[in-house]
Amino acid sequence: MKSWKVSTEESGDLMKVLIVKTSSLGDITHTFPVAEYLHQKFPKAQIDWMVEAPFAELVEAHPFVNHVYRIETKKWRRGRDLGGFLRLRKALRREMYDAVFDLQGNFKSGLMTLQAKARQKVGFGRKTVPEVFNLIATNVKIDPPAGKNIREDYLYIVQKYFEDTSPFHDQGVRLNISLEQQTEIGMILSHPNLQQGRNVLVCQGSAWPNKQMNTPAFIDFLQRFQKETKCSYLFIWGNETEKKAVKEIHHNFQGRSVVVEKLPIPMLQNLMDQLDLVIAMDSLPLHLAGITSTPTFSIFGASSANKYRPIGAKHHSFQGTCPYKITFDKRCPKLRSCPTGACIRNLSGTDVFTKSSHGTFFLVERMRGSLYKFRVNKPESNERVNQ
Repeated sequence: MKSWKVSTEESGDLMKVLIVKTSSLGDITHTFPVAEYLHQKFPKAQIDWMVEAPFAELVEAHPFVNHVYRIETKKWRRGRDLGGFLRLRKALRREMYDAVFDLQGNFKSGLMTLQAKARQKVGFGRKTVPEVFNLIATNVKIDPPAGKNIREDYLYIVQKYFEDTSPFHDQGVRLNISLEQQTEIGMILSHPNLQQGRNVLVCQGSAWPNKQMNTPAFIDFLQRFQKETKCSYLFIWGNETEKKAVKEIHHNFQGRSVVVEKLPIPMLQNLMDQLDLVIAMDSLPLHLAGITSTPTFSIFGASSANKYRPIGAKHHSFQGTCPYKITFDKRCPKLRSCPTGACIRNLSGTDVFTKSSHGTFFLVERMRGSLYKFRVNKPESNERVNQ
């Protein structure tokens, strides 16, 4: 196997790298540390990315990604817009990459990886590949060790390829947004309800009900947390059902909270980076916060905190337990079908606040102490927030 050993001398080499991570939004953010790693080791490298079109906005905003290939495999499988596929293939064949990293590992990404020209095509090994067909698309196969965080799995493949055993410190990034969007964030943060102390962004929602605390229990937890920290809350939502729940929660924190209207993902990430804490379930907002410099506290049930919690000492979590004694390494096999979701739906606010001694207590003490980020104050109010 020809690989590139990382050294100071080689860090300026004009490498060309293609990352194939096509979906979904949360999984893509798990892969962002790879782009940061490549940028740190090879500052002049060209880093391109292949992603499904609905998720391209997120990748296109990454400051270290040079070019994004948008794919539309649902259309192509139905025989629609085959011209788009041919144009993609032609564009890919114009480049010769030093390495393609297929970090999706399934049938679809394998087909896309096969279209690219590269000296080496790197992906999962037989023990860990999500779909066996993908092995056909790669000629360097690497199995991440068991028991690591999902972000470490992706980093392991790339670092192993470069024969790099040095520790990598993920410093986070701010996604690119416009000056107008920066101003709008400043206006959100200037709201009168957010001028009394630490500001905490809260997301109760998640893609699956069995990943969410019930609303009364979550309100109880937030009330306990606010009593200890004197913080203010910014509530976000992703769909109309979540918006309804958020308004109910917001009603319990009048004068010390705002409801933020739906923001573009890069703008939401920039907002998070200017706050003191993010509290969330296992959801896109949690993983988005994980690529900022802001601490997080997350609540897990039918998925593993060890596998999916953001990495680092500033990130803490609470893991609900299954009353049916089902165990899992990543996600519960009953995630979508469990009729009770008891591991998280039956939690009380007291459970989460008092039993997570290494998480909630740490955050309370930290927020009482010196962690207080600078927030730009902009005049006037904004239609993005509701009192």
